Formats: sequence, structure tokens, C-alpha cells
Amino acid sequence: MVIFPVRRFTFWAVALAVLVIVVFNVQGWLVLARTSRVLEKELGDRLQAVATTLATVLSGRYDTPGTAKLLSEVLRSNNLFNLFIVDENLAYVTSARNPERAGQADPALDADAAEILAAFSGVATQTRLYAAGRYYLKSAFAPLADSSGAVTAVLGVEADARFFSVLTGFRNSLLLINALSLVAIAAVVLVSASLARRALSLEQAAGRAGTMALLGQMSAAMAHDIKNPLGIIRAAAERLKKRYDPRIARDTLNSKSQIPNLEADPTFDYIPEEVDRLDRIVSSYLSLGATRPGEPESLNLAEVIAGVLKDMEHETGRHGIAVEVKFEDLPPVQASRVELRQVFLNLVLNAIQAQPQGGAITVAGRTEHRSGRDWFVVTVSDKGPGIKPEDLRHAFEPFHTTKEKGSGLGLFSVKRIVEAHKGRVAIDSAPGSGTTVEVKLPAESGE
Repeated sequence: MVIFPVRRFTFWAVALAVLVIVVFNVQGWLVLARTSRVLEKELGDRLQAVATTLATVLSGRYDTPGTAKLLSEVLRSNNLFNLFIVDENLAYVTSARNPERAGQADPALDADAAEILAAFSGVATQTRLYAAGRYYLKSAFAPLADSSGAVTAVLGVEADARFFSVLTGFRNSLLLINALSLVAIAAVVLVSASLARRALSLEQAAGRAGTMALLGQMSAAMAHDIKNPLGIIRAAAERLKKRYDPRIARDTLNSKSQIPNLEADPTFDYIPEEVDRLDRIVSSYLSLGATRPGEPESLNLAEVIAGVLKDMEHETGRHGIAVEVKFEDLPPVQASRVELRQVFLNLVLNAIQAQPQGGAITVAGRTEHRSGRDWFVVTVSDKGPGIKPEDLRHAFEPFHTTKEKGSGLGLFSVKRIVEAHKGRVAIDSAPGSGTTVEVKLPAESGE
């Protein structure tokens, strides 16, 4: 089965959307900057042309009585902000906008001193766009010569860059668009992250479904290969029991004198019992895809775990592992004996395998009231090397194992059984500090 790469598609879709938004905003600022430059240059060239033309007309006679009138007419006809003539001291010779300031110095002209001085050297100049109160102004300067041809004054042409107010509004709109774009990008990223998490969840669910389907196929094959030999072993044990168990032999021959008065060997009962238990365990593994627990009964958790520890005495003794049990008085729990036995058998076996050179296992049980419910809590702790964080995240996944000969189904089976009993299982571990697995079962489980 091929799973469509939703997360990859989502990533590239988000990246494309963000790129489009960024390009749109950058393009807007580039258009604004280019438009501003073009309009400013056009205004400057027009002002400089007016200044140069008018300076040519006034050259040699700029101080005549008719100069002020001419400047006023040009001011009105060209919709200018001001037309003026300044001397070498940066004082007005005349001003079309403020005639009364003739002969006065204007501190504002100090900002244009470089351009005015350049004009005194015979070169027509223009200033950059600048703000003057609520106006955006631009000026151009041209040299004025007296009757002898010497530059003795400078003609200034000043205009209000009205287009700049429009550009300012455009700039403000662009800022608003940028802010909205950032909000949109944040929203797109959040939505895409949510979709990616949902896609990941669906992929994991599909993966689990595929795993369970595989387990179902394996179960069908294992049912014949494992259960039939178990049946043969049980039948053979029954035949041996009939042939060699003194109790059955005496009953069969109806003659107590012909058979020595020997005590019955418990092995004759042990083999069928263990074969039956193994058959139930195999059935439990073969039903890994099931979601319902086995037949519930009233169980004493302490007794179930004590039985598991007794069965594992040989292994714990062989590895030099000390076992400590700390149990409170727990009321009975409704659960499947075979499945709960399998849970704690897996956990104790894992604790043993984590300490092949010896160590300690602590099994503790208590009751807990949380979220309005009574819980039976059992913890199995070891003093082993612990589990790395990257492996801990996958501890309950099927077929994930760090053991050389592990199947990766132990903790998965534990989680499946506990959750089928409406319980919870958690694992706490860190390298060098051992591992603790906590199993919680609700008091009303199985009711």
C-alpha cells in the first residue's frame, strides 16, 4: 500500500504560499521605491528646467523692479511653492511667496547651503526631497549673473511634492498589508502544522492497522505450527501419566499389590497444566489484534504476581537478582487471569534481561484515587542500564526492540492487554538510572 505523502505536500504548499506572500510584499516595496525615485527625478528635472530657463531670462537684470512681478507670474502659472533669489550671504534678494522678507536671511536655507554654493560656482543643482512641516518640498537652483557676467546671486525654485503624500498613503497601506501578511503567514503555518500532525496521526494509524493485519496473517500461520505440537505434547503427557502414574495404574489393574506403593509424581500433572498455560499464552499472542480482554474473573493481584515471581525464581537466582515485593492490601480486581499473568511475566522477564550480571527487582502495589476513580497501581522497577530517550519513545511499538534476540512484542502486548482492561501503562527510564513500568487498572475493570 502506497501512502500519499500528505506531509510533504503540505510543507511545499505552505512554503509556496509563504513565498508568494513574501514576493508580493517585496514587490510592493520595490514598486513604491521605484515610483518615488521616478516621480522625484521628474519633479527635480522640471524644477531645474524652470530655474535654468528663468535664470537665462533674468541674467544681467535680476535686480530690476519687474523681477518680483515676473517671479509671481511664473509661480502661479507653474503651481510652484516659491520662487526666490538669494545673495552670497544666503539672504533673500526677493521672494515671490514672501516679498516682505527681502533682505532677510532665512535659517531654512542653511539646509540647502551646499546646493546654493554649487550654483554660485555656475552649476545648476537640485536638492533631495525633504519635509518642511506638513509639506514635502524639493528645490532647484540656477546661477544669476550681473551685467558683467559674474555670478552674484542664485535663483531658487521650490515646489511641493504632492505626489509624495499619495505615496505616503500607499506606504501606510503597504505596512498594513505587511502586518496582515504576517498574520496570514502565522495562520498558514499553524494550520499546516495542525494538518501535518493530523496527517502523521493518520499515517501512524494506517501503520498500526497494517501491523495488526500482518499479525493476523502471522497468527493464521502460527496457529497450526505451534498449537498442533502443543496438542501432541499434551496427549503424550496424558499417555505417560496413564502408563506410569501409580494411582492410575493401580486403578486400571484393580490390584494394589501388583504396583509398589509409590507417591504420585507431580510432574504428571505439571506437564499438561503448563502445556495448557503455554497454549493460552500462544493464543494471547495470536490475538494481538484483538481489542477485548479475555474472560474476567475476581483476582487478587498480589497472588497473580506472586505466582509469576515463583515461576521466575530459577531465572532470578541464576542471574543473582534480588526480588523485593511491597504490596498494600488490595481488594480483588475483575480481569483475565491469563492475560494479567502474561503482563507481569513480560515485565519481570524484561527486568531480568536488563540485569544479566545481577541486580534487583522491586514490585510494588498500591491503591490510588484519582479523577474520581479508584485505581490499582503496580510498578515493576529494575536497576539496569536504563533506556535511551530515542528508544523510550518507541518502547510500546510492535517489533521495536533493543535486544539482540528480542521480538519487540513484549511491551506492545503489555500495553494492548492493559488498555483492553481499560487501564493505563507508562514507562519511566533514563540511561544509568534503571527502568520503572507502571500499570494502572481501574477498580471497576471488567464490570
